[in-house]
Amino acid sequence: MRGTRLFRVPLGLLAVVLMTAACGNSNQTAQQSPPSTPAGTSMAPTLEAVAFGTKVDIASSDGTAAYTIDNLQPVPPDAQIVPAKGAMYAVDVTIVAKSGTPTYNGFYLVARAADGSNIAPAVGAVRPGITSGQLTQGQRVAGHVAYDVPPGQTITAVQFRDPKGKVLAVWGSG
Repeated sequence: MRGTRLFRVPLGLLAVVLMTAACGNSNQTAQQSPPSTPAGTSMAPTLEAVAFGTKVDIASSDGTAAYTIDNLQPVPPDAQIVPAKGAMYAVDVTIVAKSGTPTYNGFYLVARAADGSNIAPAVGAVRPGITSGQLTQGQRVAGHVAYDVPPGQTITAVQFRDPKGKVLAVWGSG
């Protein structure tokens, strides 16, 4: 019995020494994650905006489509399917598949406010709306994407973002 206790003490000390060594400074610097970007802002470089109404070809892994964003206008309350908390605005969107089978999604079109914040699309808030789908070469879809603009804000641009949030095109009033 006494031999067992003597064996446990050195084993316990060895465990403490090993744990201390593992937790101690090994002269390696820890990798610190970059600070997160606050909601509504982007650290990506900004693209030069084209005028509303300009056709822009956007390529993805599944194909290329020509996007035209135009006619940023207020939506009257009687035309809103979902009532606005602020002021409802909408743009006309036309998408034409040029090659492959490109995927489209109304959530890829994010408005940019004058203060630099982003305004998410209110997909389904007006008809006919751009929702999501896939087009084959030569197919076309047209509709609206709406934005519920907070009081005191104005839309200065509409950005096309890929599914990962990278801005690929920007339309603005110049």
